[in-house]
Amino acid sequence: MNIMLVTPWRPSLTGGISTVVARLTGEFQKKGHTITIFVADRENRIRQIEALDEIPVYGMYLRSPVSSQYPLRAMVMCCIWFPITMVQLIWLARKRQLDAVLIQYPLPAMFYFGILKRVFGGTLFITYQGNDAHDLCLWDRREQRLVRFLLEKADLVLGVSRTLLAKVESVLQGVHLRRSQQLPNGAPLDVIQAVKAGEAGSDLPPNYLLTAGHLIRRKGIDLVIAALREAKKRGVALQLVVAGDGPERENLIRQSRDQGVSDQVRFLGNQSHRQVLSLMKTCLAFVLASRAEGMPLVIAEAMACGKAVIASNIDGVPEIVHDGTTGILVPAEDSGALATGLIRLCSDVAFRETLAKQGKEWACREYNWEAIAHRYLGFIEECQAHR
Repeated sequence: MNIMLVTPWRPSLTGGISTVVARLTGEFQKKGHTITIFVADRENRIRQIEALDEIPVYGMYLRSPVSSQYPLRAMVMCCIWFPITMVQLIWLARKRQLDAVLIQYPLPAMFYFGILKRVFGGTLFITYQGNDAHDLCLWDRREQRLVRFLLEKADLVLGVSRTLLAKVESVLQGVHLRRSQQLPNGAPLDVIQAVKAGEAGSDLPPNYLLTAGHLIRRKGIDLVIAALREAKKRGVALQLVVAGDGPERENLIRQSRDQGVSDQVRFLGNQSHRQVLSLMKTCLAFVLASRAEGMPLVIAEAMACGKAVIASNIDGVPEIVHDGTTGILVPAEDSGALATGLIRLCSDVAFRETLAKQGKEWACREYNWEAIAHRYLGFIEECQAHR
């Protein structure tokens, strides 16, 4: 099959959707399929902007007819460029002889691919990853209508968690999806196997807890720091390492100082993916206290590294963390419950090791990219058979 993956970001970037596209691309290639990647770019004319392991990456500016800042200009420019944009997309579809288009992280300006499906045919899949569903309620109603149009033209709408799909249908009341399905992302098991503990450095506290991610309020790092303070009140001094950076960093440093746990928290700043995996292999346990998530891949990665996980019981997290079996779930925004769970993980070695073992088995079985790519291909074949 000839498959094109569509994404807002270049696959050469690290993390997030770029990683998803790169991993799917690699697995599809292994199975003998021809892959094309298309990204939203700033140029008006389509062009190859880079290559990912010899796979061509094309880019072009997809104009949206909606703009809160320049509404009239956006509409006029979209009308002028619409036929030119469509002609170029049709040209690319013919050049690459596309059988299927897989959109990762749908945005309003991607409505062109709904029209391309009507003109050119082929299979159209759309996958929701997280913020694309969470932020949908914040978009202009006209932007929501563009996304609704795109979704209703798709053969299959996927979500990395069931809660994301439910959120999309809740915001776009009455949207008619031909078919929807939950399909998680995978963990890079080959990379995890190759990474060694200690690659991230030796200047780390003993028996530390690890959390990793963009330092924004939604990630709940403040709740972990509050849990450290609560544990300290109970006579337990927990050590926390924070991998990542973001706009909340200074606030979090101030919070740790104000709450008397600054000597228990180490902020490492941005780390490469490999460094984060190495930190996972060295840590005592992994904690994710997010206020909202899709299906956090970082949990699957921590499990695959053989570490016990404690996380907020929100969104898609319970689909991977089975409380008491593959990890611990605690109520969102409850630093007291989080402290209780962290203390148990640190003090009950047998329980922690059982969770780590069962979590690793679960992650390696359910969240490997080969199996996930196989499911994507199976869905494509089903849609083509029923056409």
